[in-house]
Amino acid sequence: MNVKIELCMGSSCFARKNSRVLTDLEAFIEENQLSEKIEIIGHLCMNNCSGGPVIRINDITYLDKDEKEIRELIEVDLCR
Repeated sequence: MNVKIELCMGSSCFARKNSRVLTDLEAFIEENQLSEKIEIIGHLCMNNCSGGPVIRINDITYLDKDEKEIRELIEVDLCR
């Protein structure tokens, strides 16, 4: 795997944006045939509810990012 993405699936983060981020990530992976390069892991809570939604990409934690920002971060990591 080139990119490991961890998403908080707790109720606060999931309701804020992570439900849309997850749907968008799955579509992005399928559209670009990246299933061998990207791993998505869900967590019940990533312990930063007030700053969420919480997303960790290759051990770097990001707060309050939308689908477009997450795609851009992933594309950068894929190019490394």
